[in-house]
Amino acid sequence: MKKISLIALLALAACQSNKTETTDSTTVVADTVAAATAQPASEALCFELKDGQDVTAVKLVINGDEVSGEMQWLPWEKDGAIGTLKGKVVDGEIVADYNYEIEGSSQSEEKIFKLDGDKLLIKDGELVEGKDGKLIMKNPAKAQFKETLLKVKCE
Repeated sequence: MKKISLIALLALAACQSNKTETTDSTTVVADTVAAATAQPASEALCFELKDGQDVTAVKLVINGDEVSGEMQWLPWEKDGAIGTLKGKVVDGEIVADYNYEIEGSSQSEEKIFKLDGDKLLIKDGELVEGKDGKLIMKNPAKAQFKETLLKVKCE
């Protein structure tokens, strides 16, 4: 009888011990999930490419997977394009709508960017007219990152 009582007491103690561990690990898991799903603060990043007197400048504000910002293409002594960016981070790339003014008219174009350390790469490929007149890449998988902008201090 003493053996059964001792075994029952040990089993009960083991159950109590497991219950504490489960509660502790559940708390750790809950804290980890909460931290992983918390939205990071918005981060502004600025990039620039100077080619002679031509300038391309991009400002991105990244908030989780949402991206907004501005892009300016300013060729020397020619009409440029100045507009806004709005998009998302998808598979490590930023896919954004670039809505801009060029030669007095409004245009919308798909832009694909990739952050690489202190560089912003811009994908270049053949464009076709998509829905609502927006220019989209005909084959984004075949397009290549051809422009490289360097990180600069945001003004």
